[in-house]
Amino acid sequence: MEELTKVLLEWGLLGLIIASFAESFISPILPDLILIPLALANHEKAILYGLIATVTSVAGGAIGYWIGQKVGVKAARRLIPDKYICSVQDHVTGNAGWAIFLAAMSPIPYKFVCITAGALRIQWSVFMAVSFLGRAKRFLLEGILIFYFGPAAIDLFNQYSEAMMIGSVLVIAMVIVIVYFVKRAKKKTMMVKADTGN
Repeated sequence: MEELTKVLLEWGLLGLIIASFAESFISPILPDLILIPLALANHEKAILYGLIATVTSVAGGAIGYWIGQKVGVKAARRLIPDKYICSVQDHVTGNAGWAIFLAAMSPIPYKFVCITAGALRIQWSVFMAVSFLGRAKRFLLEGILIFYFGPAAIDLFNQYSEAMMIGSVLVIAMVIVIVYFVKRAKKKTMMVKADTGN
């Protein structure tokens, strides 16, 4: 892996595109290992690099989704460790969009998220939109922080990444709870109207 990382770093922007695209379905190397040094070397282009990593990662995610659709859940279990499939499946039963968003930001390898989403037939538009948000939260945020803080951004990643993740999860959990209760209230209203004949 170290040799591959060195080669991709030598290739610069092309190496970042390859790493972020391939990570979404075969995961040979984390794009951050290319993005961060590349952005630090050209901090004025850091936001652009973060955006490119985001877009190419989501484009690669489309391949992962397609693989999941083709192989189905049973075959996906042969490709993906059970703990990752179960984690995504458990979240999907509650709210597919937020599950993909959380998984796209989390330590779960993104290729497993994409393949599982395809195998579970998550709505394509939801998968793409939420994948973009999740990947942007990771790669674009890295680019923005490096653009504004330069090498000091590395300390920010180390100090605040866990706190930011916890904060994001709490906000998302609150949104899920609110959406759940709003849907539940609407459903009750519709049932009352149906019972009264209105």
